Amino acid sequence: MSHDMRNVVIKTDKLTKKFGDFIATDSISFEVYEGEIFGFLGANGAGKTTAMRMLCGLSTPTSGEATIAGFDIYKEAEKNQSKHRLHESEILALRRLDVIENIRFFGGVYGLSDKEIKEKSDHLIDLLGLKGESKKLVGSLPLGWKQKTCLLSGDHS
Repeated sequence: MSHDMRNVVIKTDKLTKKFGDFIATDSISFEVYEGEIFGFLGANGAGKTTAMRMLCGLSTPTSGEATIAGFDIYKEAEKNQSKHRLHESEILALRRLDVIENIRFFGGVYGLSDKEIKEKSDHLIDLLGLKGESKKLVGSLPLGWKQKTCLLSGDHS
């Protein structure tokens, strides 16, 4: 199926993030179409994590635009005066990860180092009582266990 026949689900236009004089992500523009698998590849410091943090609503871009499923995450965030939060129930792809992989994903999104993620993973698993479930896919867990994994996204409301 050609791109013309599928919906654009993620679109960025000149998305840029600066920290003072340092340009972490420089005018990236791309489209991801329904049914495509997409990922970021690049060397350390290339801006992959910064781009993901912006797309997840955890970091506001210096300039540019981004929409996910037609939803402008920055304008809506400004309207609500709060950050867009990731919820396990909103992101179907996370259901295909196990509990440990979810911790690693969110640790990376929140900017933790590999060492910090490893140190905090065991603590989170114990704290949430998920030790016996840590290698199970989130999508296969009963609803109550799935809700516990939402805590990993930072949604403590």
